[in-house]
This record gives sequence, structure tokens and C-alpha cells, in this order.
Amino acid sequence: MKKPVSTIKEIAKKLNISASTVSRAWHNHHSIGLKTKMRVQELAKELGYEPNQTAIFFKQRKTFTVGVILAHLSESFFSSAISGIEVFSSTKKYNVLVGPSHDDQEREKQLVETMKNSRVDGMLISVAKHTSNYEHFDMLKDYNIPLVFFDCIPGKADIHYVAWFS
Repeated sequence: MKKPVSTIKEIAKKLNISASTVSRAWHNHHSIGLKTKMRVQELAKELGYEPNQTAIFFKQRKTFTVGVILAHLSESFFSSAISGIEVFSSTKKYNVLVGPSHDDQEREKQLVETMKNSRVDGMLISVAKHTSNYEHFDMLKDYNIPLVFFDCIPGKADIHYVAWFS
């Protein structure tokens, strides 16, 4: 039988302090005394406490995730692009969620929807070769999800894109 996951509230109750004090102690906030920090951290370790990342993301209104949609993972250009995106993102403590469209507009729409529902903080997209309708990108504005196009860029006004010319 699985042991239930411990929570900040459980730690707070056992130590007779507030949940916000536990949170601040856990995050080593300067306003919390050393003795309280040590008590919280000891009990948290004893209970096997791990922060609920979903709750933290919800409070911060960020998931620290960037979505990337591209044509094919096997193409060397996209492999290099993903590698560079991942290296840079990790320096900013972001994760990268990658989805290949296989140059299919319907798959591209599905990926945009999935990443929107996953609450990515932004998206980088190389448009599928056969995409002719860009409405699925327009809806991202309603969700305040920044969008930057690269490689295959739609012929639209008011977009952000990265392009290089040789």
C-alpha cells in the first residue's frame, strides 16, 4: 500500500506553525529563523516531503516549459535547432516540449492545442510545408502564449520570427 504524499499543511500542523511559514522555511527565505528552517527541513525529510511543482507553477502562473513544433526530428537542421534551444532553455531553467508535425497541417494544429493545454510559457514553430491556414496560431494570443516562428515562416503580418540568410 502506497504511503500518502506529505504536504506543507501536514508539516505545518505537526510543527504548530502556518503553511506559509513552512513554505518560506523550505525555500530558505531570509525572514525565517534558522531554528524554524531546520525544524521544517528535518520533518520534511522525515516525511519524504517533495514540493508540488504543479501548485508552484499555478501560483507563479508559469510552467517553465517552452513548446517547439517542427517538421521532422530526423533532419539535421532540426536536430541542431532543438539542441541549441534545449541548451539555452536549460540555462534559464526551462524545459522543452518537442512535437514533430511531419509537415502535416492537422498534426500541427493538434500539437498547438496540446501545448496550449499544457500551458507552455511560449512556443517556437517551424510551420509545416502544407499549412495554408494560420488560425490555430492566432488563438495563442488569447492565451498570452508568445509565439516565434523559425525556418518555415508564414506570410503574415505582425508575427515574430527568426530568420537567417546566407
